[in-house]
Amino acid sequence: MIIPARYTEVLDNLLRNEQAKADIDEAMSDYPLYQTDPDKVREFGTAYQIPTRQELNDKILNFYRFREIGQETFGRWLFELKTALYEIMPKYNQLFYSADQDFNPIYNVDYRKTIDRAKTDSTTGTQSSTSETSSTGTDSATNEEYTKSVNSKTPQDSLGISNYGIDTVAYADDASWGKNNGTTTGSNTTTGTSSNSGSNTVNGQENEGTVETTKGNFGVVSAQDLIIKYRDTIINIEQQIINDPRIKELFMLIY
Repeated sequence: MIIPARYTEVLDNLLRNEQAKADIDEAMSDYPLYQTDPDKVREFGTAYQIPTRQELNDKILNFYRFREIGQETFGRWLFELKTALYEIMPKYNQLFYSADQDFNPIYNVDYRKTIDRAKTDSTTGTQSSTSETSSTGTDSATNEEYTKSVNSKTPQDSLGISNYGIDTVAYADDASWGKNNGTTTGSNTTTGTSSNSGSNTVNGQENEGTVETTKGNFGVVSAQDLIIKYRDTIINIEQQIINDPRIKELFMLIY
């Protein structure tokens, strides 16, 4: 059933129109919205349920469903709706983030201390040895060879050759002699060098980690007082978005 409007158009009529509903959904599809991590491990549970985009959009549209839009044309109203959500949501995303934190409202101490120690040892050894050997030898040999020859025309006569050298021959008509000298020299040298070297390195590392955690109520404030203070800070973030002045001015104050 179409609801008659006095000035512009009733939102309910637009939501019942297939094309208009698609345009509204598109205008509300990409404004910034904080989303909780579904895989986050929570120690104290979830105190505030962060809405999805569809849940928040339905709450806004249902609240103003039977109001007339605040612009003369539907296209202008879509533009203002999208602009308003982009303007106000960064602030409310901070509220969603703070409401999504995991904490115990009756704890007044939550202290965590982490100590990491690392120890590294390194040992290096080097060994080196060198040996050198050298030997030199020399061989030398000398020899002398003497030859003697004497002739006489009167063989009846005896020949006399003195005993003190080949240089003297007595009673000979012809004498000849010879002397051969020879020397042989040789040398040899042997040299050798050997070296050995080696090194070794030993590395060691030791890591130690300690975590100290202190949580609870240490008697400064009673648990009852903490609960009362926590209740005073509870807010309905979706309701604040619905009643934000930028959203309210999108609709006429006509029922």
